[in-house]
Amino acid sequence: MKSSINRNQKSLSDAEFDSRALHVVNSMTDNSHFPLLQDRLPAIKAAEEKFAADLAAAKTLGRQAVAVKNESRAVLEGLLNALALLIMAQTDDVVMLVTTGFVLRKKNEPRVLNAPTSIKLSAGINSGEIASFVNKPRGAVGFLHQISEAEGSERVWTSTATTSNKHLFTNLQPGKLYAVRSAAVGSKGQLAFSPVATIYAQ
Repeated sequence: MKSSINRNQKSLSDAEFDSRALHVVNSMTDNSHFPLLQDRLPAIKAAEEKFAADLAAAKTLGRQAVAVKNESRAVLEGLLNALALLIMAQTDDVVMLVTTGFVLRKKNEPRVLNAPTSIKLSAGINSGEIASFVNKPRGAVGFLHQISEAEGSERVWTSTATTSNKHLFTNLQPGKLYAVRSAAVGSKGQLAFSPVATIYAQ
């Protein structure tokens, strides 16, 4: 996934936003990675200074002063957003982006899907049935239940996909030894298998 700048400033308080803006200006000034964007900085610096002054004036909580401060913030936000877009149009290299003073957008980390830690087998109510149960690990959206004859050099698994961590295998041959396992299925199609357990069908 490409790196990018987080342009959402709405959650920042006025003081935090002013500090962030000043940090961007200082970080971008004479930044050798972005020589073509240096002409953008004087306007942003001027907008930051005006916002800082208007922020101080708005501490009196006068309605007019607060309105002026809000307008100054909107102007500064627009200039910073435009600068961020120009930066990202030039590069998505994280090493270069961190030199800008902007906060980078957090990447979505792939969710780790844990495998079921155990599997429990029991005879079903009817002859030729095996009931299986596995714990449901976090992140599982479904399960793949598999059964195979346990004897022989190579197992051929028969699979059944369900949303339940319980499954009943039917139409099995009584007296035959079967191997059973279940896989948790993740939202991206990941599979994480439980240990294999064996049981004789009754």
